[in-house]
Amino acid sequence: MHRPSSDPSNGESSLFHLVFVWLLVGPSVFGLGWDVADAVPVSGPLSSMGAGLVFGTVVVAVLWIAGFRPSLSAGGGYFIAELASHALLTLGGSLFVVSEGTLSPWVEVSVRSLSITLAAALVFTSSGRRIRADIWKRGRNLVKTPPDVDS
Repeated sequence: MHRPSSDPSNGESSLFHLVFVWLLVGPSVFGLGWDVADAVPVSGPLSSMGAGLVFGTVVVAVLWIAGFRPSLSAGGGYFIAELASHALLTLGGSLFVVSEGTLSPWVEVSVRSLSITLAAALVFTSSGRRIRADIWKRGRNLVKTPPDVDS
C-alpha cells in the first residue's frame, strides 16, 4: 500500500500516476457503467455515456483511495488483457447468444463484467503472474526454430 508523504513533488507524481491509471483502467469500468445504464430502463439527468463516465471515475477513485495503485506497466497490461478478453468473450457470446443480430443489454453487462474480472485476475494476482509466465514460456518455445543442420 502506498503511503503519502509530505514531499510536494510526490503529490505531482501521484496525480500523474492517478491520471494514467484512470486512462488505462477507467475505460473498461466506464464501459460497464454505460452498459448498466443502457440495461436499466431508468431515465435520469445523465445520458448512458455520462453515467458510464461517472461510474468509471468513481470506481477508479475509490480504488485509488483504498490503496490500489498499480504500476503503469500493470495498468497497461490490464488495458490490453481486458480489451483482448472482451473481444474474445463478445465474439464467443455472439456465436451462441445472439438474438436478432445484437446481444441483449444484460448479456453485454455480463460479458463486460467477466472480461474485467478475467483481466484483473490475470494481471493483478499471483496466479495470473504464473499463468502469464507459462504463456510467455510456451510462446518463446513456439518461436524458437531448430538449429540449421548441414546435410
